Amino acid sequence: MICLRIKNIKEFMQKFLMTGDFADFLLVEAQVDTFVSYVIDGRVRREFYTREEQKQQELSEFAAWESMRPQVLQIVKGKRTPLFMKLVLACMPQKAKACLKAVEGQGDSESFVKYLLCTVKYESGVITLTGGISYQGFTMDKSPEKCWDRELCGLLEEMGLAYEIL
Repeated sequence: MICLRIKNIKEFMQKFLMTGDFADFLLVEAQVDTFVSYVIDGRVRREFYTREEQKQQELSEFAAWESMRPQVLQIVKGKRTPLFMKLVLACMPQKAKACLKAVEGQGDSESFVKYLLCTVKYESGVITLTGGISYQGFTMDKSPEKCWDRELCGLLEEMGLAYEIL
């Protein structure tokens, strides 16, 4: 598990909230504290959709970050920065499988890993990204975590975002 401190908050927030750079993620949960506290459960409510819509769409357990990004942007937009913000994101399943296939000697890693997670946290003027994995059982093998840590660092580098490892 890796923890990264973002060096340029403004640049990161612009990419995170106003571009599709994080389109490969699902929103698991969010908390944003402004003058009130907003809590978002990212679980998709299947009963909201008709049976036909459920059949047409491949509904995942969580909402796509791209569909939730405008709502979160509306909450944080304004003259004042939030007091606190924490968003837990899960890597899209197809992207996660591709990442886990890169783990040497781990033909079964994909079936053992439920989600590759990234927690984005803003507190006291600092943004951190913390990687994590939700497993479907117990394992001593840390190679999926190392792979995901490298993937997160690569994602930030690809976006041109400076960071330091904490």
